[in-house]
This record gives sequence, structure tokens and C-alpha cells, in this order.
Amino acid sequence: MAAGQMRQLINIGLLILVSCGTPTETVDNSFYTDKRLSFYDPSDENFSLNVWIRKPENIRTLHETFKKYGYSKIFSDYDLSSNPCMIWSYINKPCSTLIDSLILTYPQSDKAPKYYKEFWDRRKAEQNDTTVFAVLKEVKDELINKNKVTFNDRQTNDTIYNLLRIKFKQPDNEAEATDNFNYLLKVGLNLSAYNLLYEAGWYENLTWDREKMKQKLKTDTVDNSFYPIIVDDTK
Repeated sequence: MAAGQMRQLINIGLLILVSCGTPTETVDNSFYTDKRLSFYDPSDENFSLNVWIRKPENIRTLHETFKKYGYSKIFSDYDLSSNPCMIWSYINKPCSTLIDSLILTYPQSDKAPKYYKEFWDRRKAEQNDTTVFAVLKEVKDELINKNKVTFNDRQTNDTIYNLLRIKFKQPDNEAEATDNFNYLLKVGLNLSAYNLLYEAGWYENLTWDREKMKQKLKTDTVDNSFYPIIVDDTK
């Protein structure tokens, strides 16, 4: 699970995707690092939340990608019904109730209770309130009402989709695991690829030639990967 608590439902996946971790140092004092991506900065834990996700077009991209992958593969019924809602923030309500209340209060948010008024005031200040409202309605339809929701493939992000798949799905076989490793290399996530080789529970029993595969990793003399996407999950 991601570092920190989730502040908005549309940010949950990014926080899960961008998890806390520690950089890996090589014996020659060089470092494996993750490349900065459009939605992710390995040296800034809050980049995805405080910069990228504020734009309506990025909110929609993330949402369409989550729909393509499947919200239900990320969030369980327990996540939605647990009280307090821990996947959003520490609020003494189930997440499903919170989503409902936000949807209901948006049309007259100026008259809403303090929490909801402040939530929608922030979204209006960021000029993304209509997008967030539309996203919340579709999230409710899929996760709470259990309806099938279609996605717009042209608005999805292939990198986010593949990282969700790598992070949430145990590989079926060694070939799939190797494809995952190679994908991380392809997009420049060298520290994440290292963690897949040596620090990932799903991968520890594979008969990989890890030392040979490690030679494919690129190193840097600057340590800037404080928050790799694939973290050490063995400790």
C-alpha cells in the first residue's frame, strides 16, 4: 500500500502506485534510480498529488486508466465498508458513505457541512470540480453499485496501466515476470527493476540469473530515487 493516507479518492491509485522506499546503493558508490515520468517524480513524494493530479485532463486520464484496469482489482468491498475510511483519510465514516455524501453535496456545496464545503471549495479553486464530480459518480457506479463501466481507451495512460498490473498482479509464470522486469527497464525505472529482482516477495522463488539481469540496470552518480514505484516488500 502507498505511503501516507489518501486525501482524495481519485488520488488513491497514484499513492498506491508511488510507494515509499529507499534507494539502493551499488558497491561502486553509484545508484540505481527511477526516471521521472509525466505523473511521477522519484525525488518528490508529493509530486503526483500536488502537481500532476490537479489538472482535470490528468484526473480523467487516471480515472480512465483505473477503469480499464478495474477499480475492483485495487479496492475491495472491505476497503469501501470499513469504518473509519482509511483509504481516503482518517474519517469516521465508511468510504462508500463518504463518496455518496460528496456526490450529494456538490450541487449545493455552499450549504453543505464544513468538510464537504471545504472539499468542493478546494476543487473549485483548482478548477477541477466538475471533473472530480463526474469521476466520483462513475466510481460509485462501478465499486458500490457493481455496474459495468466502460472506459475511453484514447484517454488512458499505458505506463500507469502497466505499473498497476505489475504492482497488483502476481505473475503467472517466469516469462510474465521477465516481461515485467524488462518493462521497468524500458520506461527507465531501474531502482524499481532492482527491487523486482531482489526485494519482491512474488518474485523471490523464480530461477532467474539475477546477477546477469542486474547488469542491464543503469546507474547514476546522483541518488534521487527516494520513492521508487516498486518497493522492497520483503522486510
